[in-house]
Amino acid sequence: MIEKFLQNDNVDAIYTSIIILVSVFVLNKLNKVLFRSILKRHNKIHLKFTRSVITVLIYIAGILAIYREFFPESNFMNTFITSSGIIVAVAIFAAQESLNDILSGIMLSWSRPFEVGERVQILGLKITGIVEDITVRHTIIRTFNNSKIVIPNSVMNKQMIENNSSQDSRAGNFLDVVISYESDLNKAISILEELVSSHELVLITEQTPVAVTIRDLTDNGVALRVQVWTKEVGENFRTCSDLRKSILEKFKENNIEIPYKQVEVINKNG
Repeated sequence: MIEKFLQNDNVDAIYTSIIILVSVFVLNKLNKVLFRSILKRHNKIHLKFTRSVITVLIYIAGILAIYREFFPESNFMNTFITSSGIIVAVAIFAAQESLNDILSGIMLSWSRPFEVGERVQILGLKITGIVEDITVRHTIIRTFNNSKIVIPNSVMNKQMIENNSSQDSRAGNFLDVVISYESDLNKAISILEELVSSHELVLITEQTPVAVTIRDLTDNGVALRVQVWTKEVGENFRTCSDLRKSILEKFKENNIEIPYKQVEVINKNG
């Protein structure tokens, strides 16, 4: 059987297939190198998607070329389509999701609701992070916890996406604190303003002033709120954490009470 397979025609086909495989490898490498050079200057989403499409086409062309070497007289597509309607139907059904991802990737690449490196929030999925890459089938987002999330392009194409990158990377979070009704309200507001204004990472401009407001009058006490702005999102979490610690210390020094739930245990047998 081996001797029959290693006939002159098959040996030639094997040698040609090896050349094809090497060519596929070289073309794929050139594709990566070329787009790596382009992406350094223009890191655009449609360029990354195009790179992925070209990679897939190179592999498909290589597989078909090798097939033709071993079966030169057969028409692969005609044989596949006419051999069994059921097989074709199953194949189309199985590939439906993949085709949907590819078409959605084309739509995302064309409409460009975001670019690689931009900060986005996918509202329906409650995911926020930086767009890292887009391939033929999926989009990769890195969250601020340094987790990599792979989302199918068909899912991305249906979602409401908030792109809050543009050219402004500022981030603002509300810092809420509740004080008791017996505490000195004006003193508490003054302490909050002083602590936020003096923090080295807090961004203070005409558009982002330090302003403490009374958010609500709750059952537990007076709810105060101040918006903390920083230049970057990563800095904001650290800044708010520092401020919470400082607020606890300052409030304790100035006898400003932060109410909390207390449980009273009564021993009826005592």
